[in-house]
Amino acid sequence: MKRIFPIITLLLLLVSCNKSYQDPPFGGMYGRVEKVTVTHHEPEVWHAGSKSTSVQFITASAYDMEGHEICSAVMDTIGRIKSEAENVFDGNICVRSVSKVNGHIAVQLVFRSQKKNTLEYDKTSLGKTVRMSVSKSSFGRTFKSVVSEDGKVISISKIKTDKQGFPLEISITENDVTTVERNVFDEKHNVIEKRKSTQGKEGEEITYIRYFDFDEHGNWREARAFNKNALPIEVMLREIEYWE
Repeated sequence: MKRIFPIITLLLLLVSCNKSYQDPPFGGMYGRVEKVTVTHHEPEVWHAGSKSTSVQFITASAYDMEGHEICSAVMDTIGRIKSEAENVFDGNICVRSVSKVNGHIAVQLVFRSQKKNTLEYDKTSLGKTVRMSVSKSSFGRTFKSVVSEDGKVISISKIKTDKQGFPLEISITENDVTTVERNVFDEKHNVIEKRKSTQGKEGEEITYIRYFDFDEHGNWREARAFNKNALPIEVMLREIEYWE
């Protein structure tokens, strides 16, 4: 599915201490993935009579040998980096994270301490540094994360997973507005339906995804997204490199 450049708070939500949600290793893909590049194309129907489709943008991620995402990037149509993130891990804890926009540092996190189920970071943005804390709790397969800056809560996130640990529902509250995303998976744990609702807005944003090609590990190489009216949104072509 289309990937959006990860925000820092979501990174901390996905990778942390014990008794908390952890993103499946290698981005939930099969095998020991080293690098994945996705080229997002406009659908062919937008180019009647043309033999090719236009590239909208490109996304890429790289993973260490334990499956942690150590860097990610969003690029323009010819591969120039627009935004990127670099992460350093110690075990399952992200100890340093830097996000850049157009080559300039936007946000930097440096790990300071861990107290039970709370992680503390120094967060620097626009020349200002605050103490960020990420407190976690869980009940069954529901995992909650509360992010605070200098003692003030800035976001509350909840993830409900299936038995294999894949996120069925993600709820994020920021600035008193709650956004909920619900996923439906196929038997290979590929997302085939996404539903997004935002507090204060009518209706749901619905996206359906179909897969047409798989490599020898069982990871998809081509996916196509459609809106709720079955109109095509984009074509995603994925190249995957594996650790030997």
